[in-house]
Amino acid sequence: MKILHLWQRQWRDGRGAARRFAAGLCLFLAACTGSAAPDLRAQIDAQLEANASLHGIPAQSVLVMRNGEVLYRSQTGFADIESQRAVRPDDVYAVYSVSKLFVSTLILELVDQGRIDLEAPASRYIASLPPAWREARIEQLLNHASGLPDYFQGTDGRLDFPRTRDEVFRTLGEKPLDFPPGTQVRYNQTNYLVLQAVLERLHGMPYRQIVQRRIAEPLGLRDVYLGLANAPAGRLVSAYRGEGARLVPDPTVPWPDYSIAHAELFTTADDLGVFLTAVAQGRFARPQTLARLWRPYRQANGQRGDFASGWDYGESEGFREVGHDGGVKVRVRLIFRGDDLNDHYVIIYLTNGTREGVWTRRLVESIQPLVLQSD
Repeated sequence: MKILHLWQRQWRDGRGAARRFAAGLCLFLAACTGSAAPDLRAQIDAQLEANASLHGIPAQSVLVMRNGEVLYRSQTGFADIESQRAVRPDDVYAVYSVSKLFVSTLILELVDQGRIDLEAPASRYIASLPPAWREARIEQLLNHASGLPDYFQGTDGRLDFPRTRDEVFRTLGEKPLDFPPGTQVRYNQTNYLVLQAVLERLHGMPYRQIVQRRIAEPLGLRDVYLGLANAPAGRLVSAYRGEGARLVPDPTVPWPDYSIAHAELFTTADDLGVFLTAVAQGRFARPQTLARLWRPYRQANGQRGDFASGWDYGESEGFREVGHDGGVKVRVRLIFRGDDLNDHYVIIYLTNGTREGVWTRRLVESIQPLVLQSD
């Protein structure tokens, strides 16, 4: 349970070390090959092998694209350790909170169309929200600054979920906010239940149908599954976690069906690459809208948050970086300079676990310098 709430501290504490590690290892690999700029594929292959060995990663699926062109694609390791089944290009991964990028993208599409005002309270679109929630704005929900309490709790290693989303709203609405909206940033899942409800209200259809009609069908995505029960069991990689010095199966969280918008997306590296490329190319919101809204959220005291309209945000050596993680297993990132989305990179880094529980930012940033230096 703690991983859902500690990730921001790990990001802040480990970001500089991660980049120093990535830069040092890149130089080491370049020295080993005897060339300052060896072939990009050979570089990334070597880095993935180093990552697997160092961190104990069973399977990795990595995709790198530039402006829709594939620069690198690879799958290595075992989708299932017990059966020794090698990971395949069409294997499906749980991507956990990367699921939220579908929600935030669909919200920004409606902003671009003038159908949603980010500064408006969510109660403008969902009149039945609990009274205590009615001042929470859409941008605060996107950026985890609403103050809404989280909707599930864990005791003795078990998770207790309300039966329906309506029950979530009813029971949580009787509790006080964790903090006044806009005064803090605290990652939680309830924010995206409300945003899911907003999308369903404005589109007039269930969330699954919205994703199918607005994302999967227009982009030709063949492997988008909302909910574990809908994922193809024969192509689903097994999940693992570290326990001491070994890998053990990582039990699946029994998320309720109403959680599909924030935690229950199962898909492939290729489909995620197509999706992020389409976002950058303006298939949902115009690039100029994205460039304007992908700015870090500012709290009431002026302190900068870690999110930009629902996408985690960073800057490095003249590049802007937006994306999201799926805990300690997966991360996706879209990289561009300034406000220019015409030239962009996409990095998809999927794993089925690590022995160390290494943070996924570190994995992405182990190959990002290789990609950008190849330009």
